[in-house]
Amino acid sequence: MAVPRASEISWRLLILFTLVHLLCFGALWTGVSAGAAALGFALYALRMFGVTAGYHRLYSHRSYHIPNPLLRGVMWFLATSSAQRGVRWWAAHHRHHHRFSDQPEDLHSPRHIGVYSHVGWQYHKNLDTWDERSLTDFAKAFPELAWLDRFAWASPIALMALCIAAFGWEGLFVSFAMSTVAVWHATFTINSLSHVWGTRPFETDDTSRNNALLALVSFGEGWHNNHHAFPVSCRQGHTWWQVDISWMVLRVGELLGLVTDVRRPPARAMARWGAADAAESPQA
Repeated sequence: MAVPRASEISWRLLILFTLVHLLCFGALWTGVSAGAAALGFALYALRMFGVTAGYHRLYSHRSYHIPNPLLRGVMWFLATSSAQRGVRWWAAHHRHHHRFSDQPEDLHSPRHIGVYSHVGWQYHKNLDTWDERSLTDFAKAFPELAWLDRFAWASPIALMALCIAAFGWEGLFVSFAMSTVAVWHATFTINSLSHVWGTRPFETDDTSRNNALLALVSFGEGWHNNHHAFPVSCRQGHTWWQVDISWMVLRVGELLGLVTDVRRPPARAMARWGAADAAESPQA
């Protein structure tokens, strides 16, 4: 994929993206109170979990299932409130990334499009649509998305309104804008930095790497080489020291019966680390 010309950019989305960044500077006027900052940190955590456990592990890879449709609705809200478009758009493009990882067709490969891989690919006009054939499994697994995903724009607006109601202008600038920008770039570093910076314990056909720092800020997504080696595994941090916060939360959900059909790394993956807790069924 070539870096687009100006005429190929979705300027409407790019302007909104820029505006949210500029809103962060409003904190110079309002100041930053402990309450607004605490709400911002909470929203970062909730939405980062929505991105990694929702957009990525639930919808894109179906590495586990949430049987209760109302609880799935909560996960949908957490994911889309990060303002990264609808679930179907996100999942389709991520599946495309895995099919063509680091090849010229890859939508966000730093090997071919450099800095553009970090965020610019989201604002290409040609990416406003997607191949529905890659989501044929969604009709049965997530029937609610047929109508619910039309309102992906509503969840970040609702969250913004909540922040304003709680702290006024400070809620907009600090609680909403700053946490939104932080979630965006924590997500996008997995597309860019996790393909150029880190270790490669598994030989894959791409440049994916494990990075402990990125894993912390992205709730486990930084174990990116592990993920590309075993993409349908719900657990991306394979050992106790590979901190994977999203996996920890989902594991609790599994114990409570809220999460089912959890797919784990196969025995050969765990053997790489000398781990005794080899995969349980079903395996990745």
